[in-house]
Amino acid sequence: MSFSVVVPVYNAENTLEILFSEIKSFFQNEGLSFEVIFVFDCGNPNSWKALEKIKKEHPELVKIIHLSRNFGQHNATISGISFASGDYIVTMDEDLQQSPGDIGKLISTQKEGDFDVVYGIYTIRKHNFFRNFTSLLLKKLLLVGIPDLHKDYSSFRLIKSNVAKATLEMRNSYTFLDGYISWITTNCHSCIVDHQERNEGKSSYTLKKLINHSVNIFVTFSNLPLRLITISSFFFLLFSICYSIYFALRKIILDDLASGFPSTVIILSFGLGLIMFFLGILGEYLYRINLKTTKKPNYFFKKIE
Repeated sequence: MSFSVVVPVYNAENTLEILFSEIKSFFQNEGLSFEVIFVFDCGNPNSWKALEKIKKEHPELVKIIHLSRNFGQHNATISGISFASGDYIVTMDEDLQQSPGDIGKLISTQKEGDFDVVYGIYTIRKHNFFRNFTSLLLKKLLLVGIPDLHKDYSSFRLIKSNVAKATLEMRNSYTFLDGYISWITTNCHSCIVDHQERNEGKSSYTLKKLINHSVNIFVTFSNLPLRLITISSFFFLLFSICYSIYFALRKIILDDLASGFPSTVIILSFGLGLIMFFLGILGEYLYRINLKTTKKPNYFFKKIE
């Protein structure tokens, strides 16, 4: 087996050499062939200089890619996958919070069940309490909105090459690699790995970015918001019909309402109910248009013999 390790790089000038050294040590000790693909996502210019130094020292093991601007972690990762030649592709972060030694755990888990994807998950996250809480909350919301998304998804992944390459065909208003994977396969598993203290600096994922990330994923990959509108609009229409019938009967039987009041109530409630219901129908059509434009695959061949 051969492996390609894809690392999106933004702001890690002082950790890159250590990271590469640990990756190289792991694969050489295991006797496995490998390559490392660093994708510079237009962060600190010194990070690119560090990558050039690593490339110069290890030209046969390293590929470095300089993107034209900052495209974000998931786009950077997918662009690295496009250059990968290994049978399996490992994706990981740049900041040494994920240990290259734990790649062995991903490989062992993959062999146990011939999984298409194996995620590394953490029992204890070495972020601050607020970051851990908001990340967990947003992750739970995404799992509700995208049922096929693996519950333990993370940026530390081992992916079969054919599955990873299939994500290159998808063009979307917002890129979410794990969402793409959920469209291709549910043959995913996870294993426990260590989460280290950040070597230096702080995460570029602020609360605002985490919220924007989650909202974009919801709009692009989940039909839950539109489905809630459809369901609520149906119940609103049902309520408005019952409400209109009540005032109509009260006018006929008791005749204790001011002149013109029942007709006004009936027109407003029934009219709003219809508008809400029609919005729900339009929402269903919009979701289907979204599915068409996202190039969600209709099928994917796991094996052909």
